[in-house]
Amino acid sequence: MNKYKGIIYFLCLLFFFHFSWKIAIDGDMESTQMYLFGKDITPEWFHTACRWLTLAAGWFIHLFPNTQDLVIEDTLMYFPEGKIKISIIWGCTGIKQMSIFCGIMIFYRCFPFEKYQWNKLWYIPVGCILLTIYNVIRVGSTVMLTNGHPEKFQSLHDGIFRYIYYTIIFILWVVWEEVWVRSKRRKVKG
Repeated sequence: MNKYKGIIYFLCLLFFFHFSWKIAIDGDMESTQMYLFGKDITPEWFHTACRWLTLAAGWFIHLFPNTQDLVIEDTLMYFPEGKIKISIIWGCTGIKQMSIFCGIMIFYRCFPFEKYQWNKLWYIPVGCILLTIYNVIRVGSTVMLTNGHPEKFQSLHDGIFRYIYYTIIFILWVVWEEVWVRSKRRKVKG
């Protein structure tokens, strides 16, 4: 049971932060507003973040052949004959997943404070950058794979790509646990 202690702790933190977000933050899939316990807390920069994500995903899509007809209108992306228009809103930015990742990393093994904890100061931003890169790929892939097949949107957006997101968070945690925590402790004991 002791060897699963870290995974159980990770899962507890994951579920805690996931459900805390669900309880505290409100905004549905079509909403451009973000609410904290009913109060609008949408920052002014969210539209800019959504616009950046739209442009970055468009750039990613254009890396592939036969995608030059992609239309980008502010935060809307679609192919003219694709039968679906995808709007990039605050929920698409990955803020929730990055917040969950940051929460897990901050509170995982935070006591007793050990020297390797200072590595979180660079590991957390690097993890957020990797999650942002995945998010660009996720959004771009969703737009490409739903081109002409709008029925695929739900399974891609709410299923496969979301599970991959949480798998990446888990992998980032495993790398942290195996490389920074256990290897540092082995050096101290050895």
